[in-house]
Amino acid sequence: MRVLPYSIRFCVAALAFAIAALHAQDPDKAKDEQFSQIAEGIDTDLKTALEELATVRALITKEKPEISAEANQIAAELRDARRKADIARASAESIEQEFSRAEADLKTWRDEKIYLESLLFDFQKTYEASRSLARKQEQRQPQGTPTLDDKFQAAEEALEVLGQAGTVSTFSGEAVSEVGVFENGTVVAAGPVQWFLPEAGNSAGIIKTESDLRAGWVPRTVSRGEVEKLIGGSSAYPTVDPTLGSALSLAETETGFLARIKQGGFWIFPILLLAAIALIAAIAKWTQLAKIRGLASSRVQVIIDLVRSGEKANALNECVTISHPAGRILHRGVTLAGRDRDDLEEGMFETFLEEQPALHRGLPFIAIASATAPLLGLLGTVTGMIETFRLINLFGTGDARNLASGISEALVTTEFGLIVAIPALILHALLSRKVQGIKATMEMVSLAFLNGIGEKDNTSELKSI
Repeated sequence: MRVLPYSIRFCVAALAFAIAALHAQDPDKAKDEQFSQIAEGIDTDLKTALEELATVRALITKEKPEISAEANQIAAELRDARRKADIARASAESIEQEFSRAEADLKTWRDEKIYLESLLFDFQKTYEASRSLARKQEQRQPQGTPTLDDKFQAAEEALEVLGQAGTVSTFSGEAVSEVGVFENGTVVAAGPVQWFLPEAGNSAGIIKTESDLRAGWVPRTVSRGEVEKLIGGSSAYPTVDPTLGSALSLAETETGFLARIKQGGFWIFPILLLAAIALIAAIAKWTQLAKIRGLASSRVQVIIDLVRSGEKANALNECVTISHPAGRILHRGVTLAGRDRDDLEEGMFETFLEEQPALHRGLPFIAIASATAPLLGLLGTVTGMIETFRLINLFGTGDARNLASGISEALVTTEFGLIVAIPALILHALLSRKVQGIKATMEMVSLAFLNGIGEKDNTSELKSI
């Protein structure tokens, strides 16, 4: 859409204003003249505007080729710049991708390096742990962080050891004797098994690991002549410890009964005293109950028949031969036979009550031991733990040997308390059951005698004894 020049728009506006003014006036001649003047001015302005328009069009026509050429050049430069920008962008993306790949490869290589170093480190630790203490002492290395060369050296040594597998190797070394003195000698190794031949003396021994991680040897655990034969390549049968010294170390840690009691501290002695009391009471009670023989119903029937037939003396003699507390009850019943039933029953019940203390004698000591021994063990445990914490407060937790006494006291007293309490509880239950059985027999015999005195047929009562 073309836009009219400013002069033309002004002329049109003036014409419109004149027309409006004419409509507002009276229609007469003056108005016609005025209209004519306005129309002429408008024509003049229109001509002037058209001339300006033609001048502008001519100027545009003249400048258009230059502007078009300049626009085309700018567009070409823009396209070239865009192409270069696209090429630069693609190059940057390619470089970034290459950098990312290189960074990922570098990270992978670093991870592989760390992994390989960790494998070498683990292998070195395993190899160092598997090496004998005598070999470690022979090849002492400076303390510090192991380097990569140290790790490769450990791998080379392991390969060398594998190459020597199945052969007997010897090297000079030192080991700790039983008295704690280092002795120089020759170490003979056949795989993981090692023997020590000291320079002084004719003995030999198996190498074991001491508590302070030193190589020690146990004298007279292997024949020196057999080991020398093995060194010379002859057929030999030296003593071999398949546990590589663990069995010897374990044997040394075993303690006897007296040493265990010593570890328990003060509270172990009351527990042992209770154990002795319970044992003596149990033996005495078992002996007492073992003397009590069973009472057959036929013997009770014989006594009843003798009483009913008037042979009281023979019945009393028969009661004396019964090795059972019920015999004394029957003896009292025969003595009181012929009296009123209530007197007879009371007399026999008195004898029954007199026999009960003897049956229960000794059982309370066993019951006290079974109940008190665990409590004394617990008391020893608490005392030992208090001692342990006191030592921890003084010396810390660096050296466990400082805590051994308190821990031993805590554990040993509990152990002995349970060892005493469990058998005592079982013995008390068995002996109490035996006593209850004897008391039941006494009650049944008393009841059978009372009923048999007044009845002719008392067989059914005696069968339940």
